[in-house]
Amino acid sequence: MRRRKFVKTIGTLIPGALMIPSFLSAKPLPKISSGTVIIVGAGAAGLYAAKTLKEAGINVIILEASTTHGGRVRPIAGFADFNVEAGAEFVHGKGNIAGDPPSFLWSSINAYDPSLLLEYGGYKELYQIGTGYETDPPYWNAELENAWQFYLNMYSYAGDDILMSEHLAVEYGIDEAHPYWHIYDAWIGSEFGTSIKRIGMKSIAISENLWLTGDQDFLLDTSYLPLLETLFFAPVLGDIQYNKIVTSITYSATSVSVNCGDGSIFTGDKALVTVPLTILKENSILFDPVLPTEKISAIETIGMGAGMKLILKFSQTFWTDEIQGMTMEGYTSYIWSPGLGKTGATNNVLICFIMGENAEYMSSIDAGAVDVALAELDLLFGGAASLYFMESSIQDWSLEPFIKGAYSFPSPGTYTSETESCRLDLAAPVNCALFFAGEATNNYHPATVHGALESGARAAAEIIECLSVGTNETLVSDFVHLYAENSVVYFELNTLRICNARFSVYNLSGSKVVQLFYDKIPAGKNTWSFSVSDLAKGNYILEAILEDVVYTQQVSIQF
Repeated sequence: MRRRKFVKTIGTLIPGALMIPSFLSAKPLPKISSGTVIIVGAGAAGLYAAKTLKEAGINVIILEASTTHGGRVRPIAGFADFNVEAGAEFVHGKGNIAGDPPSFLWSSINAYDPSLLLEYGGYKELYQIGTGYETDPPYWNAELENAWQFYLNMYSYAGDDILMSEHLAVEYGIDEAHPYWHIYDAWIGSEFGTSIKRIGMKSIAISENLWLTGDQDFLLDTSYLPLLETLFFAPVLGDIQYNKIVTSITYSATSVSVNCGDGSIFTGDKALVTVPLTILKENSILFDPVLPTEKISAIETIGMGAGMKLILKFSQTFWTDEIQGMTMEGYTSYIWSPGLGKTGATNNVLICFIMGENAEYMSSIDAGAVDVALAELDLLFGGAASLYFMESSIQDWSLEPFIKGAYSFPSPGTYTSETESCRLDLAAPVNCALFFAGEATNNYHPATVHGALESGARAAAEIIECLSVGTNETLVSDFVHLYAENSVVYFELNTLRICNARFSVYNLSGSKVVQLFYDKIPAGKNTWSFSVSDLAKGNYILEAILEDVVYTQQVSIQF
């Protein structure tokens, strides 16, 4: 995998407070010692939120529809002599050149035991070209370079939110008949959990620009879920109630009621929904009152579809110990060798990472997917795959009844700008009573484990704030200072609670020149700074909107 493999300078365009998510700071959250929060879903987001809430003295009830916890983090026991992952496998997020802010998950693992982090790369990559293949190093040609440059620079796209496949066809003449189409679809489509025929160009560009935590990827020299349990989840595992299929949630400013399919009813002060986006899309949970229009639209717009891991075990490593990843032309899309470099591991397993339309087809033929995968490998390796094949395991996430898909992706319309997106609308609390978390709600790091954990931390902080100040608190901030120095504008605030904030620049005639920021901000003293060097020198009005309270200040921007 080559997740977020471009490297660009973030600089002052990103608020300093967001370089590492503010809800994961070392500042302790207030102790509440009262209140009950019902958490729907025991995946990474729900469990991290539960941990944070419990540490604040809040009672948590975790309702999990299945018989196990962890969501899309799931080990396969006994398949090989090392840990094989059916779901999440990589730790993303280190290597950003603008201050190198790693994901807090990477930092937590590194502090616990750095030897568990195995950086992906350092071995050869194989690229299928027709019925043969080349390996890098040393092979590289102009077509691979074109694909690589497109991948590296897609964050700079500034056009309409058309489908990526349409953009490639119109601008570069690359369609499904092109001999290198599969390179683009595997490197981008599969990586983002779908096909390039379903990704919006503007949305993926904005999503990439929002990614804060660098380009390095790591495999783990241990099993993912037990590690997360050790680091974060252990204190709340006893609070999980399994086989609780939530069917409806009734909520108000003072209480919530959660109904399950087995007839059980749970009541509390707040509810946190962390189910996968696909479950919300199919309206498996009824909400009373109905969800706000913006949230319903976000659920419908953000993409999430089929995805599977097809895992193959062989008696011999016919692909050699030099090759770690393979970009395939057929249904198998992208393949890697998960045991390479792991302590005591026999390098005899390949994982086929299959997303979007390819996953839909492979799912439709059930166990026949193994035959397809072996045939595609046989084509490249002279029948060796079938000759040395031992056993297989298929994890088809679209068939999991309480998950029904891989992970969210930026379909057209997901992002309007860096500060306006369906992910922010999906994440927004409703009436300080109903809260949402999960990778799809993370505006910066969706489709990752650390993004899910961050969303749980954010939702927990929102809940704690609501329980702390109540719903009738009208004062948002007791200090707001808006000013400019040369070509940098500053928004200095002391907010009394977590709130929605929007920062903009207007000209003196009252027309908005640029919106700089729109997201939740934490309570406390914080300063946001933005470079506005693209604006003409002169006088402007800075505007900060905190919830519904508007603050303005005329400033002079100079160079």
